[in-house]
Amino acid sequence: MNQWLKNLFRIRSSNTAHFVPSNYDTLSRPQLIAKIKALEDQLSTAKYPIKHDKSRPFDMTQYSQQRIALKVAYLGWNYSGFAAQGDEIKTPTVEGQIFKALQSCKLITHPDQCNFTRCGRTDKGVSGLGQVIALNVRSSHSKLGSSSLSTASLPYIEILNRLLPDDIRILAWAPVDPSFNARFDCKSRTYKYFFQKGTLDLELMQKAASFMMGSHDFRNFCRLDPSKNITNYERTVVSLDIKPATTASNNEFYQVELKGTAFLWHQVRCIMAILFLVGQTLEKPEIVRELLDINTFPARPEYPMASDLPLLLYDCEFDGIQWIYANQDEEKDVKIPTPVRTWRHFNQFRTEHVIKSLLYKTCIDEIEAMPTFKDHPEYEQSTILLGAGKSIRTSHYKPLKDRPLADSDKVKKEKYRIKQLKKAEIK
Repeated sequence: MNQWLKNLFRIRSSNTAHFVPSNYDTLSRPQLIAKIKALEDQLSTAKYPIKHDKSRPFDMTQYSQQRIALKVAYLGWNYSGFAAQGDEIKTPTVEGQIFKALQSCKLITHPDQCNFTRCGRTDKGVSGLGQVIALNVRSSHSKLGSSSLSTASLPYIEILNRLLPDDIRILAWAPVDPSFNARFDCKSRTYKYFFQKGTLDLELMQKAASFMMGSHDFRNFCRLDPSKNITNYERTVVSLDIKPATTASNNEFYQVELKGTAFLWHQVRCIMAILFLVGQTLEKPEIVRELLDINTFPARPEYPMASDLPLLLYDCEFDGIQWIYANQDEEKDVKIPTPVRTWRHFNQFRTEHVIKSLLYKTCIDEIEAMPTFKDHPEYEQSTILLGAGKSIRTSHYKPLKDRPLADSDKVKKEKYRIKQLKKAEIK
């Protein structure tokens, strides 16, 4: 042992002098171990010296910038909503992934320094096709003052789509005015909600939907958030149609297409929950008119929201935006245009899910053919539909008029105020 240590300590390194012997026989085992660790650290440093990064941090002020809008498509079931929440590990968001890509390619330096705005905050599980964001980005490869500075904009779609996850894609971009705000300049928002028809009465659902047309107080069709201190719950529904979701002859799936100027938190999912109750004939269409009357229902009756999975932010409408769907200079040198590549990208996922759907359907058909299956039929009246195949079973349906009411807006705000005062006292 001692001889091995003497040989080990005689090793030379490029930045050390010749070994000077020590009296190892007098050292304890912990002291010997400490010596060995010290020598290992010394040899490691000599063999693999620490390299200090001398490169300067990226300086955005040295490059030309412009304000742009981006149209974003995303499949939301893998994310905790669109808006970033500060912790992308525990709560991954679509926005967080976009910021990561923007910073990676040096289009922005930090989300807080690009005057970022979004059209809408879709919730966990909700997807988007027409989501629009606006921000200030770098507009060239060359630094200011460089003779090679180009006036052409960067190929934003192509750059970002190479860095984004497979379930997020930039569909288009557009130069916009420096004062453009994706939220406040939006004229209307259109949502689609997909559902399986089954035994639902679509005529009753359409009649119920007709009572929502125009401007109404929708506080009983949303989730109240006292922290936002909303004082006006009036929203305007421009159109609400129920129509087939596909061109298939069996019309198995339908969609509700809802267009409005703006929406409250969870408003569309609450609307769908009530429409499902009407379609199942558990409630009459007139229940919508009664829920819109805060004298009849001063607070929302307790009812579950419809599933988030079938909800899609389909379109956001703006005046004067000229969308660019591909970088024209880049497209001259490629065999497959950018929109076609995006189409192929999503079609690959669609085909995969269609195959999975066929596998599920084959299993269902086989089970339905079993003799014992027909002895236990499904009774729709004992099921409250929530969409996306989800439901709540109940032995007896209780009408909305007979259900307890949630806290009113006034009560929620007062409880929130007291809660904030208690927090302040603790601090």
